[in-house]
Amino acid sequence: MEKHASAVAERGRRQRQRGTENMRMAWIFVYHCLIMLLSAAISSAEEQVDIKRSDFPHGFHFGASTSAYQIEGGVHEDGKGLSNWDAFCRIQGDKPEFLVFSVAQCFLDLILCSCLFVAVEFDFWCVMRFSGNIADGTSGDIANDHYHRYMEDIEIIHSLGLTAYRFSISWSRVLPRGRLGGVNQAGINFYNSIIDNLLLRGGRLGGVNQAGINFYNTIIDNLLLRGGRYGGVNQAAVSFYNSIIDNLLLRGIEPFVTIFHNEYPQELEDRFGGWLSPLMQEEFVHFAETCFSNFADRVKYWMTINEPNLTSEMSYERATYPPARCSPPFGHCASGNSDVEPLIAVHNMLLAHAKAAKLYRERFKSKVNGVIGLTVLAFMYTPLTENEADKEAANRALAFNVAWVLDPLAFGDYPPEMKRIHGSELPTFSLEERELLSDSLDFIGINHYGTLYAKDCIHSSCSCNDSSCTQGGDRPIRGFVATTGVRNGVTIGEPTGMSRFFVVPRGLEDIVRYIKDRYHNKPMMVTENGYSSPGNEDDIYEHDVKRIHYHQSYLAHLAQAVRNGADVRGYFIWSLLDNFEWSNGYTAKFGIYRVDRQTLNRIPKLSAVWYRDFLRNSSLIDVHLSSTVSGVHRDAEW
Repeated sequence: MEKHASAVAERGRRQRQRGTENMRMAWIFVYHCLIMLLSAAISSAEEQVDIKRSDFPHGFHFGASTSAYQIEGGVHEDGKGLSNWDAFCRIQGDKPEFLVFSVAQCFLDLILCSCLFVAVEFDFWCVMRFSGNIADGTSGDIANDHYHRYMEDIEIIHSLGLTAYRFSISWSRVLPRGRLGGVNQAGINFYNSIIDNLLLRGGRLGGVNQAGINFYNTIIDNLLLRGGRYGGVNQAAVSFYNSIIDNLLLRGIEPFVTIFHNEYPQELEDRFGGWLSPLMQEEFVHFAETCFSNFADRVKYWMTINEPNLTSEMSYERATYPPARCSPPFGHCASGNSDVEPLIAVHNMLLAHAKAAKLYRERFKSKVNGVIGLTVLAFMYTPLTENEADKEAANRALAFNVAWVLDPLAFGDYPPEMKRIHGSELPTFSLEERELLSDSLDFIGINHYGTLYAKDCIHSSCSCNDSSCTQGGDRPIRGFVATTGVRNGVTIGEPTGMSRFFVVPRGLEDIVRYIKDRYHNKPMMVTENGYSSPGNEDDIYEHDVKRIHYHQSYLAHLAQAVRNGADVRGYFIWSLLDNFEWSNGYTAKFGIYRVDRQTLNRIPKLSAVWYRDFLRNSSLIDVHLSSTVSGVHRDAEW
């Protein structure tokens, strides 16, 4: 019995000893992990760039950008119409199929087809939901629910100390059916509230005379309510946008408004094919006039169209945006011509811009001495090799992307590099159109996300061997240039969460120099620049040190460009919030605030702390102390 007890005791002692040893090893493991993390944090701190707000001129705008479809939600609210993206997120194929049901039938089928209802002449359109077009099967139906949470988002902007906020106005919310329908007054009021609340907290003139605003709005509303240009006004929609504009103005934040940012009423696509038709020019001018009539008394900075070059590529060349048209080798769509249709779409966008700019300058500019421009997606390109063919290819890549849009708006015609290659496929401008287009920009908006290598495909064969390489480099639409982020197995810069976006800070300085030299130093704004982490680790824990390094490095090169004489007047982070990133859904995260997809709470990342402190003229941030996030506006405090 004693032997048994002794054996049991000995086993217990050995087990305790092993347990102690295991615990000791566990603590050693944890200790080494902490040392590694601390070393990485110290290394990260050492990599930070000493850049401060005071390195930029007085009056230089610092802001953040968003767009309506990506953050608003409110898909069913207050008379909003069906947009091209509402339809695209629910279909699989090249064209949406609209099924018309009675109200009772739609409610019976709600679970099976997840109906989206839009009242159109006493019918209801039910669009069946599929997930094929979006990476995670989502949509912008709810997005960040900015439609109901815009006051919270405005408080975030104010708490960060931003001097400007760039956002877009939803075409399908304000004019649900284009110019054949009425104005959605709720949409107008929503944006008016944003702008007014931005400006009235220490605005341009030290405050806004609300009685004057009300007087002006009363005149406009009465004009619109008596029939407007094509029909009645949806008062609820006007109230919605009025509220946003008013609340932005109240906080002294300058509104920068984009009129078209990828989204328009689906009816315009169904009636005449959207941007492939010249009719879209007149639709856009009517929408722009509606925006000017309601907001130009307070909005000083206007952008007509966001990234015509990217929109045409994704919509009519690669089919990743609606209406998803393409042809081989870019894709296998039911219809489309990837070599020609992007040229037609951009042609119509450029003329739409020029007509809207002329209207603005003649009738609305004098209200607040405003300015009107346009944004272009502006990659920088560098030769893949040192041979002359690749050097020329890099210049061609810039012409076929940046100058494609900006040359006509500066000089009245397409770049000679494109005319030499495209010949008769490239649409032409009449003499009257050239005069209309020339000098139709007051400023240039630059959306910059990276730099790529350019390889000539005229004198040598081209093939794509990595995910950053573009298909179709051997086609005229690409200028016979293949672009890639990889050379000899090495990336051009640190990879990000987007396959073609690499961290190459000098690229921003280089693209600003290119635009400065080519367009005689026309005033510029960096209207988008942002970082999406590879994977979700940084964003889950809100300790997004790499995003901080990204913005610090890019700002340092932008400051150098300004010192070298570039007339750059603002910098906008993309984006204020993680949002619906088009065909990537919610998988790509660019925001300095995380949005919890379950609760939609806004949670500041460390980059939000850095941006706030940068705007207070601090150069660095202690990347070890994520607790500093508590000093930035959080959803729980709202």
